[in-house]
Amino acid sequence: MPKTMTGYSSIQIGLHWAVVVLVAFQYVAHNGIEAAWRALERDELPPAEGAALTNLHIASGMLVLLLALTRIGLRMTRGAPPPPSDEPRLLQLFAEVVHVAIYALLLLLPLSGLIAWFLAVPSAGSIHVLMTNALLVAIVLHVAGALFQHFVRRSDVLMRMLRPKPDDPAAVSQTEYQ
Repeated sequence: MPKTMTGYSSIQIGLHWAVVVLVAFQYVAHNGIEAAWRALERDELPPAEGAALTNLHIASGMLVLLLALTRIGLRMTRGAPPPPSDEPRLLQLFAEVVHVAIYALLLLLPLSGLIAWFLAVPSAGSIHVLMTNALLVAIVLHVAGALFQHFVRRSDVLMRMLRPKPDDPAAVSQTEYQ
């Protein structure tokens, strides 16, 4: 059972932002793999000029999967900070649902993409597209929730993902030990 934490560790924060960058890359640079997929559906060779982006999309997706698994493992072993003590239960429940959705999609999207691409399963490709849209909605809700916490509720929820807490040894400077 993970202990209750007051903040995220440097590793948890770094993994969070690494996944953010990789997912953003996936959304921005998906044209190569889409063109290749459409060509394969027409029994044509994928365009050579999109090969690099296709390979980067696949590699980035596999990296997202590995980093998401690592994040889940850290969350299970290290824990996560609790919601603000004055937060209404409905907001807590909403945040939990959005987090579970994001984690599930970060696992299922790469798997569906790998199945679609390497096993040539068109239905997995269709599911991959639907889940991509669902992840985008979950991300928008997640960001909106963090901004709501910061600007409206004036809680520390946003700041805990921007800087590690002193209970993280990597975040404590030598002067704090004196």
